[in-house]
Amino acid sequence: MAHQFEHIPLAKGRALIASYSLAMMRSRNWLVFLPESGSEFRRGDRLELKRLVGTRVAKEFNFLAINKPGVEPEGTDRAMFEESFRRAHRLADAILTLKTVVPKGHRIHLVGYSEGAYLAPQVARLDGRVRTVSMIGGGTRGWLREELSMASARERISYQRKIKEIQRNPSSKLRWNGFSHATWHSYRGDHTLQALRGLKVPTLASQGARDRVIDFKTTIVDLMLVSENQPIQVHIFGDCGHSFSKHWLPVSRVLGRFLADHIGIS
Repeated sequence: MAHQFEHIPLAKGRALIASYSLAMMRSRNWLVFLPESGSEFRRGDRLELKRLVGTRVAKEFNFLAINKPGVEPEGTDRAMFEESFRRAHRLADAILTLKTVVPKGHRIHLVGYSEGAYLAPQVARLDGRVRTVSMIGGGTRGWLREELSMASARERISYQRKIKEIQRNPSSKLRWNGFSHATWHSYRGDHTLQALRGLKVPTLASQGARDRVIDFKTTIVDLMLVSENQPIQVHIFGDCGHSFSKHWLPVSRVLGRFLADHIGIS
């Protein structure tokens, strides 16, 4: 079935486009993709889904990609995009989109990449229809803490100074390392780790061993500790960075097998 777009009105005059496509055979399973922090428009079509989980598994799912506010096929409204780049907005926008697009009683399987992976456990705690969570290239700690832990000895003093400045001016739109101070401040807490603790649904974490965007070492320790009491699978891809540029095929195989196991297809 052709992909469809739905305009989702949001708080504070914002809006996003939910892109989705339905399985050929009726399905109550939805794969919902939470994207990275960039502004690429996702069409939510069957080809994108096949690339993500493989052709065989894709047949079993309806597919929903939640685009960022301000991101449209013809371009990006940068003001709306930046205004929406706060963790609380991201969560509220995702929950509203799920309620709007996914019918009651249907089952949701969340897949988050990068920023989307940080958010996926929290979304799962807020929508009881979520059956599995898959995190690709996501960390577990607050972004400011991660930046400081990954700073070189030469950078550490300047990073500490900048973090204090962000904490003093939490709503500032001044930019540092790619994001506004307000965005950094909104992602300062260890909310991903807190959401993972006590999350009862099966969870998959796919990580690149050479990821320098997240705090890889701390993330792996956190995931391993949490997995002692909860159903978390951790897959580490060697010689792989944050973009997974040469590793999407093996990631899709792991993700496809994980989903197949949990919806009961052989």
